[in-house]
Amino acid sequence: MSTPASTLAHRSVFAVPDAGALLDTVRWVSGAWLKKKFPHTAVQLGTGQQALDESSLLLSQAAYDDGGTEYATRIQLREDKAEATWRTTVTAVRSTTDVGGTVSVDLECFPNTTQPIRTGKPGLIRDLVAELEPYDGLSRLSVNALRVTHDRVHSLVDVLCDPERQMPTLVAARPTQPNRLWSDRVAGTMRDVAGDASTYLLWDLAAVDAFREATGHDHRVGPGTLRTFLPDVDPAWAPDAARHRLMGPARWTDPADQMWRGVARRVHALALERPLPRQLSTVAFPDRVAEQHRQERRETMDKARLLTAVPAQRAGEHDEELRAEVTLLNGLLEQADKELSELNRTAALAGRTTTSMQEQLQAVIAERDNEVEDHLTTLESLQQARVEADRLRLLLLRQGRFEEAVEVAEGLPMPASFEEVWERLGELEHLTVTADQRIAVGLDEHPMSRTWAAKGWTALVALDSYAAAVKDGFNGSFYHFCKTPPAGAKPYPVRQVAMTESGPTMEKYGHERLFPLPDGEFVEMQAHLKINARGRIAPRVYFLDEVKGTRGEGAGRLVVGYVGPHLTNMRTN
Repeated sequence: MSTPASTLAHRSVFAVPDAGALLDTVRWVSGAWLKKKFPHTAVQLGTGQQALDESSLLLSQAAYDDGGTEYATRIQLREDKAEATWRTTVTAVRSTTDVGGTVSVDLECFPNTTQPIRTGKPGLIRDLVAELEPYDGLSRLSVNALRVTHDRVHSLVDVLCDPERQMPTLVAARPTQPNRLWSDRVAGTMRDVAGDASTYLLWDLAAVDAFREATGHDHRVGPGTLRTFLPDVDPAWAPDAARHRLMGPARWTDPADQMWRGVARRVHALALERPLPRQLSTVAFPDRVAEQHRQERRETMDKARLLTAVPAQRAGEHDEELRAEVTLLNGLLEQADKELSELNRTAALAGRTTTSMQEQLQAVIAERDNEVEDHLTTLESLQQARVEADRLRLLLLRQGRFEEAVEVAEGLPMPASFEEVWERLGELEHLTVTADQRIAVGLDEHPMSRTWAAKGWTALVALDSYAAAVKDGFNGSFYHFCKTPPAGAKPYPVRQVAMTESGPTMEKYGHERLFPLPDGEFVEMQAHLKINARGRIAPRVYFLDEVKGTRGEGAGRLVVGYVGPHLTNMRTN
C-alpha cells in the first residue's frame, strides 16, 4: 500500500445465511481458540472482563434488542507484549429483519518499537469459517478449495459473474502431472485466504476445457495455473481478463520462487480495504458490568453517608456496620481504579488508531492529487501520440502501404502486470535489463499495479527508443530526447525524468543506487524515471546510459539496473 502502516493488521468479514445459532457458535469456537492459547486458565465468556494472565485481558460484551433478545456479541482479547500490544476482536451480529447474520474478526497491532513487526492471520478465522460455512453472494467460503468437475463448471461461472459477490475468487487447475510442491503451495494459499476469498479447484482436463469454453480464451485457467478473479467478471469482454491476475505453474513449482505468496497477501490487502457492513458498523455494546459496578458504588456511598450522619450518642451502635461498609467501599474504589486504568489504556489505543487513520486519510488525499496530475500528464502524452500516429498512418496510406497502416493502428496492448513486462523485454532490442525481477514483480501486489506496469513499460519503451535514436545519430542526452524528441521517437514525460540525485541523497543513500552491469559489476546509477511521482511506493526505473560508452558488456547499450519501489532519499524515512 502507498499509505502509512495501519494499526489494523488484518480484517475478515463474512455473511452467514442461517444465523439461528450464530452467537452460540461464535462463542463456542472463540472459547476453544482461547483455551488453546491459555491452556492453564479457565476461560469465562460471560459478559465482563477476565484477566487470562499478567498481560492478557479478555472482554466479552452483548447487545439486546427492545424485546430483550440478544442479537450481537463481541469478544475481544488484548495481549500486552514487549514488542507490541495485540488486540483481536470478534463481532457477530444476527439480523433483526431476516435469518442471516454477519461476523467480523479484526487483528490490531500497536507497536512498542520502531522495528518492523510481522503480523499473521488469526487461526480463529479458519475455525469460524469451518463451523459457520459463510457465503459471499452465491459462493460458499471454505477452508479448502471446493472441487469443480466439468459438469459443475456452469455453477462456478455463475459465481464469478454474480453481481452480489464482493470478495475475490481463486480458481486453480491441477497440473497435468502430479507435483507435490504445487499441491502444497496452492493448498496452503487456499487455507490462508479462508474467510477473505472463495476458492475452487478445476479437478481435471475436462473441467479445464469446459471452463475455457464457458469463459473464453482470455479468462481461461490452464493446468497448473491459478487466477484471482475480482468481483464483476465479464467473460464477454476480453480486456476485463487483465484485472484478474494469473499465476503460471512455473511460479508454483520453482522451489526458489516465492512470488506465489503474493496471492494471499493481495487478497488480505483487499479485505482490509472493504468497508464494514452497516450491520457491524452501527452495533453498540453497552458496558452493563461497568454500569452495575457504578451503581454498587453509589449505593454503598449513600449507605455510608447515612451511617456517619447518626447522632454521636448512637454512633457506637453502628461501628461494626460502618467498618464493614468502609471495607466494602475501599474494595469498590480499588475496583474503580482498575476500571479507570483500563479505560485510560483503551482510550490511548483508540487515540493511536485515530492518528493512524488520519495519517492514512492525508496520504490518500495526497495520492489522489498526485494521480490527477499523473493523469493529466498521461492525457497530454496520449494526445501527442495520437497526433503522431495519425500523421504516420496518413503517410502510409498515401504511399499505398495499407497493411502497415493497419498494424500501426492496432499495435500491441499494454502489459497488465510487471510479470508481463518481463515476458516482453525481448521486444526492446536496445536495452539490457539487469534489474532484479523479484523486486519488480513484487509491485504487482499493489492495487495500482496495472497502471504502474503500463507506465513502466512506457518508460522502458522510451529508453529503448532513445538508444535507437542515438545509434541513428541523435547526440543529446535522454532528457533532451524527451524534451525535444526527434521524428518518430517515443519520449517519456520530461517532468518525470531525473538525470541525477541530490548531493545529500547520494552522500547518505548512494549505496542503494549501486546496480549490476551485464558482467556482474555494480556501478552507480543516478538517472531515473518516475512511474508514480509521489507516495510511499512511488516506483522508479534507474538506468545507466552506455549507448555512447565503451565500458564492459554494457557498452553501446542502455542498462536498466532497477525497477521497483522508491529508494530512500532526503525526503523519505
